[in-house]
Amino acid sequence: NVSVTIGGTEYFADGDGNMNFPVSGPANANIELSGPWSHVYTDGNTPDFNIQLMEGNNTVSFDADANIKELSAYRNVNIVHDHCKALMPTFNGMDFSLTTNVDIAGECNAFYDGSSINFYDIGGGCNATSQIADVVYHEYGHGINDNYYQSLGANFMNGAMGEGYADYWGISITDNPHLGQGFYTTNEDGIRRYDMDPKVYPQDLVGEVHADGEIIVGAWYDSHLLMGADWLLTDDLFVQAYAGLQATAFNGGEGAAYVDVLLDVLQADDDDADITNGTPNGLAIVEGFAIHGITLLSNASLNHNPIMAAAADEDIDIDVLLILQFPFSDYLSEAQMFYNINEENNWTAVELLNPNGNNWTATIPGQPAGTVIEYYIGLVDIFGNLTSVQPAGAQTNPDPNLPNYILVGVEKVIEHDGDTTEEFGQWQTGVPGDLATTGTWELNIPIGSFATPGDLSTVVAPYYEHTGGVDGLLCFLTGQSPTPDGGIGENDVDGGHTTLRSPIVDISGFEDPVLSYWRWYVNAPQGGANPGQDWWQVQVSDDGGSSWVYVENTKTQDIKWRRNAFRVQDFVDITSEFRMQMIASDSLHIGQNLDGGSLIEAAVDDIYLWDLASGDNVEELTADDVFSIYPNPVSDELTLQLDMKKAEGVSIQVTDMAGRIVHQENWAQLSRGESRKTIPTRSLTGGMYLLTLSIGDRTYTKVFTVID
Repeated sequence: NVSVTIGGTEYFADGDGNMNFPVSGPANANIELSGPWSHVYTDGNTPDFNIQLMEGNNTVSFDADANIKELSAYRNVNIVHDHCKALMPTFNGMDFSLTTNVDIAGECNAFYDGSSINFYDIGGGCNATSQIADVVYHEYGHGINDNYYQSLGANFMNGAMGEGYADYWGISITDNPHLGQGFYTTNEDGIRRYDMDPKVYPQDLVGEVHADGEIIVGAWYDSHLLMGADWLLTDDLFVQAYAGLQATAFNGGEGAAYVDVLLDVLQADDDDADITNGTPNGLAIVEGFAIHGITLLSNASLNHNPIMAAAADEDIDIDVLLILQFPFSDYLSEAQMFYNINEENNWTAVELLNPNGNNWTATIPGQPAGTVIEYYIGLVDIFGNLTSVQPAGAQTNPDPNLPNYILVGVEKVIEHDGDTTEEFGQWQTGVPGDLATTGTWELNIPIGSFATPGDLSTVVAPYYEHTGGVDGLLCFLTGQSPTPDGGIGENDVDGGHTTLRSPIVDISGFEDPVLSYWRWYVNAPQGGANPGQDWWQVQVSDDGGSSWVYVENTKTQDIKWRRNAFRVQDFVDITSEFRMQMIASDSLHIGQNLDGGSLIEAAVDDIYLWDLASGDNVEELTADDVFSIYPNPVSDELTLQLDMKKAEGVSIQVTDMAGRIVHQENWAQLSRGESRKTIPTRSLTGGMYLLTLSIGDRTYTKVFTVID
């Protein structure tokens, strides 16, 4: 497709570089590295040369007048254009000479800016990106995404879809799931790969567009393999689904967009206008997407207040509110609850029944005192895939997220909340061998950090401790954030690991001790480097720390306060030298996306030791058990819903983050029939507030946000 000008007339070679001229030789010709699909520039100059063409065959080479970087960029733009045209012959949005800039200032990158594609030279440990074919395909793919959506009167909005689909254009040409091999000067590692460690929605959705895009392209690639690795079939389905405009979803709306892609693919594959009875390749498509957590029920809403404690030998009811709109309700097969007893890893599935509207329920049989029950809930679609799991990721293997825990027939015997009760004794906030240079453990007031200041959905470091109430103030955390408006990595864990270690505790006199703690762990926040690459570890010892056994060893984050609980004897012996430690780590992964250390934040609070109860039960209620508030964020009026049958001596107090009381009320008694109260908020300045609910001598705290 190269341009040749003779006598003021421009001609173009064909796809193989051949051409015939309607002139007689000898003829003076100018040949430049441009054509109908690409125009190459280096420092604003296009490689060209003059030559005299003779009658007969002439063999012409750019070797003396263009370098390999320029030739590679030009050639690969032509390849990806022709690939796009073959798949979408009526789409003309890329039928123009795209400006292709080579060796621009910078290193280790390439980009599309809406009117050109741009490639950096060698430097910073990276090769020239113009020489890597699938990087060229990827950047051109951004142009396809952009112009195709515009041709349909829309805009390609979603960043994760954009990066993912740009990858798709690359791997569908190379048939190589390892994207960008040769990117680095020191090894043959690529920048992303789709044949190992699949990214899963929602637990691997981290707010970084390249990483989040791996979820949807991984789904396409695995479906491709399950359909017999037939690119003709995969590309045909891709193009049909492409017109569904799923990427008009805003950033943050990836979940809905990914479900829409699956639905559009099944509709494209369907042969009788009814996907509920199957499609020719439906099982392969559904399985491929399900590997990455994308199912027809991924957008379901499962509302459940976790059960924290139960009486011995009494059945435990698990109640769930399911909200699922048409048409997705047609794809629901059943709802299930899974439970496990005392770390046996023998999960029992129980069907959730639907006796009343959106309310579903299941029962865990009564268990003896001292039992620790793990459980999670989820939905099964008509293809048999488990999805919409709560807590998210609790079902994954390996590296599951924490499930919910129920403590049966135990009572609290040792309490350590970091505030007024510290019965474990003095904890070590650092031990010999720790390497972290910042973000080391300390007992302090959490301030919080946010990828977008003021937006709670972008929280990284915790902005409140777990204990709550009047006395709740402190927790163990990995470096107090400088300010809520500061950078999200200003005092995170950097350069190694940091250890929080308990004193030696004599538990030899306890009958069947259970230990619980609340933790906050982040290794893949929005804007963080190397998402999901670092470990959170919890260990216990029965010999004072001479040897350790893992309780947690995970790379799965959960950016909220989550409780873990376990029977001590399921891991170590019950001795006079019990000890535990928590380790947060940051390790360097040079060459990974965003290079260098990950963004790591951790916190621990309310560490309790339990033993068999003198009565039948223990009640460890959290704020979520006692009351709920909505809407949150709120503008005019906040509703408080008491979730108890009856309560006496109830009061509420609203304070701003500086501790100033802005509202308070008192009630002698509340019953479930009168348990909904409204709190005016229209006069409050926009920002975060604490609502403290007191019932007798117990207090519970929730955070809400007022928007102006």
